Amino acid sequence: MWDKVESAREWFRGQSNPVKLGIIIFVVVLIILLIFSILSLVFSDNVPLTGAALTQYEASCNVISFQELNSNLNNYNGQHFKFTGQIVQINENNGVTNIVLAVTQVNGGWSPTDLIYVTYNTKTTFNIGDVIIVYGDVSGSYNYISVSLGELKIPQITARYIELAPTTGSTIVPIPFTGVPTNSSNNTTNTSGSGTVAPTNPTPPTNSSNQHSTKPI
Repeated sequence: MWDKVESAREWFRGQSNPVKLGIIIFVVVLIILLIFSILSLVFSDNVPLTGAALTQYEASCNVISFQELNSNLNNYNGQHFKFTGQIVQINENNGVTNIVLAVTQVNGGWSPTDLIYVTYNTKTTFNIGDVIIVYGDVSGSYNYISVSLGELKIPQITARYIELAPTTGSTIVPIPFTGVPTNSSNNTTNTSGSGTVAPTNPTPPTNSSNQHSTKPI
């Protein structure tokens, strides 16, 4: 085996500089593709993560303010972030949980306008009013309809893991949102005491190359 390695080295040394450069570039590209292939196997299909893969993913997640993310959404597409916030709305459809999350704390509560739309490819036991921590990938924007604020284009996050955050006692200033009625057990009353959030038929969102135009919850 070592004879073959030595022969390959001698062959490489005998090549011209342009050939050597081409070989080096080819090897580097091959290594990069191999690394991406391994990462795609570890973080495949946007499924919830567990074990060592989850630990590795959590370590890759940064914290970012809503203002920074919303202002430069295209720059952060595909990157991993950690968000803490309070659930404004939640439902489940075909085993996928969809959450509207308020992520900015203000005056002891949560801002009703700094919202992200989270999709999580599994069922959960979370309810409106729960404060959760989301680890996920930025995946464009989502057109969401607010009765009081009109159409909002908010960041969309594909969650890889969600957990309950330590209780802070903060409450959200509720605003009504449109949505599609469901029979999900997670469509509960708002814990802030404002009553249920009554869904209505939303205006269809406009299509965009960087927007997800599925019906809002």
